[in-house]
Amino acid sequence: MNTENKTTALLEDVKVNVKIVLAALWAAHFLLWTFGDMASLLQEFTEPIDNNLLLLVAVPLAITQVLMVLFSLVGKAKLMRWVNIILALVFLLFNVGFLAEAHVGWEYLLGAGYLLFNGLVVWYAWRWPKQEA
Repeated sequence: MNTENKTTALLEDVKVNVKIVLAALWAAHFLLWTFGDMASLLQEFTEPIDNNLLLLVAVPLAITQVLMVLFSLVGKAKLMRWVNIILALVFLLFNVGFLAEAHVGWEYLLGAGYLLFNGLVVWYAWRWPKQEA
């Protein structure tokens, strides 16, 4: 009878800090959002963007997402928890509006991705780990 001891190497499951997760989610949302804008522009390549209201809204939204990547990493936990929740819910409303105006399949898929990332930001921020006093 062979009773050889076999050791199994287990993969280390490193817990990632919630700040890093939130920053990555905001970066992923922004990249997806940028891709959606580029795809929309390429689809309507013959029409220049001359809607100043659209640009007035889009630019601050883009800057907000980029700043959320930074602030999620360096901001105070208590403040950033609520800022992440509130801003993700605001973006969720914009993204529901985008999804409501979708016309083709890729727009529905893109809208679902937007909602997924917004939902994950809210989820992770809401479940932010508490520290023992």
